[in-house]
Amino acid sequence: MFHKNSFGIVIAGLAIAAVFAATAALGQVKQSAEGAGQSFRVGAELSNLQAGFPIDSNVRLSGVGVFGNFNWNQRYGVEAHGRFLNLNSWYGETEQDYLAGPRYTFLHSLKWHPFASFQVGLVRVQYPFSIGTGTSFAMVPGGGLDYRINQKWSLRGSYEYQFLPNSPNFTDEPKFGIKPNGVSVGVSYRLWKGK
Repeated sequence: MFHKNSFGIVIAGLAIAAVFAATAALGQVKQSAEGAGQSFRVGAELSNLQAGFPIDSNVRLSGVGVFGNFNWNQRYGVEAHGRFLNLNSWYGETEQDYLAGPRYTFLHSLKWHPFASFQVGLVRVQYPFSIGTGTSFAMVPGGGLDYRINQKWSLRGSYEYQFLPNSPNFTDEPKFGIKPNGVSVGVSYRLWKGK
């Protein structure tokens, strides 16, 4: 029998595999006109999001996440996330995010790297008071700022706004589209850099 937590592991594995596949597929591509800059980074973050359910509430969920990003050059890349908002639970409400999508860095300086991203994927919510669990397709625009401490380590802060159009997606509840949103802070480490 397929265990319900296995679903999240499968989605996280697929997101990470997509990042690695992008790396392998571009291994033979010549450097872009913007110059070198291919890299692969992994990181961890702490997140605090407004839950989105109940609607217009001030309920916030906190948790940890992991992410990886592959950059083709100094501007374009792809990022994948796995996030588990299980801290600060409100009557049992939790959220798990499995997201991936393109990322664009606006400026290239030695230290500061502001970015925008648009990720898609699945968000699984355990609603409060055990009223149900729903998994919904998510569209997630966001942005943030990376600060390079040195060649290997970076700090980051980001904001995202999740659109879950088919949520809450459990029995006998109308679909009104919850919109969790909030901030994350984290650290990343560069595993690989192209020439």
